[in-house]
Amino acid sequence: MKHIKTFKELFDGVIKHEGYYANVEGDRGGETYMGVARNLHPDWKGWEFIDTYKETYGKIPWNKHIDIPELECMVKDFYYHTFYKKYSIDAILQGSLQEIIFDWCVNSGYWGSCGVQKVLNRFFDCELKLDGIIGKNTVKAINTCCSESLFNAIKSARIHYYNTIAQRGQNHKFLKGWLRRIGAIKFGV
Repeated sequence: MKHIKTFKELFDGVIKHEGYYANVEGDRGGETYMGVARNLHPDWKGWEFIDTYKETYGKIPWNKHIDIPELECMVKDFYYHTFYKKYSIDAILQGSLQEIIFDWCVNSGYWGSCGVQKVLNRFFDCELKLDGIIGKNTVKAINTCCSESLFNAIKSARIHYYNTIAQRGQNHKFLKGWLRRIGAIKFGV
């Protein structure tokens, strides 16, 4: 029987890789809280809490958890709408595929969803439009492929993707973490 993962299971898995507060030089996302990058999502309402915290307490240490329940809810809501629903993760019928695709979309956005489509086209003879939209055609392709084969192909594609982008700018300093992240995702778990 196929185990479909809940949003909570997927969110909990991703957050352990995202951590809490970060503002690392060379990260194109800039200031980040629980994986929400300010440069990529400047209108996220959670930044008001982060800015107030900085005004009150000063510089925020790396990986500091800001214990504000409303902020935590805002993060979960952001992930639910921006990744889980947007990329139709709830329509994927195999938990390991949900996990690896959700994680790639969280980590790479459009490039993650487009990467899944490229894998389906190249290795599974699909003819999907490379639009980064995990819609009904992409979901149907995901759900009709051999789950374990697709999982392994996506995992290999992610490793290749990270090794490629690590050669640009200061991305090399993130490669070890990216590879650890993808290595932690196992089929059937």
